[in-house]
Amino acid sequence: MKGFFQSIACAVQVIVVSAGAHAMASSLVLPSSAQLAGHWQLHQADQVCALDLLEQANALGGDVACVAQWLGDTPRTWSPTPDGIWLMNAEGSGITHLNRQKEGEYQGRTASGGVVVLHRAP
Repeated sequence: MKGFFQSIACAVQVIVVSAGAHAMASSLVLPSSAQLAGHWQLHQADQVCALDLLEQANALGGDVACVAQWLGDTPRTWSPTPDGIWLMNAEGSGITHLNRQKEGEYQGRTASGGVVVLHRAP
């Protein structure tokens, strides 16, 4: 009888975990470049750099040199992900992934471990 209850408990746990994973996966939607394109501000502590996410070729504009000083590499392109935005260098390698915190706000880490926050510009 003990084995029967253990089997049921295990089955219930599998169902609950599976349902949670399905709900999480279905909530992650890949935004289009058009949805994210526009004027943004990258913040580190009390400093701010203007950053433009350009839809065409997923290029970057704005004060890219300012952003590069924090990230340790110059971002040239960007790419939306289901849970955030990748900033990539000229070779296409990821510099940092900015994780979506809420609508219009993304947070990531610099190479030195500092926190940067990307906000959509007002």
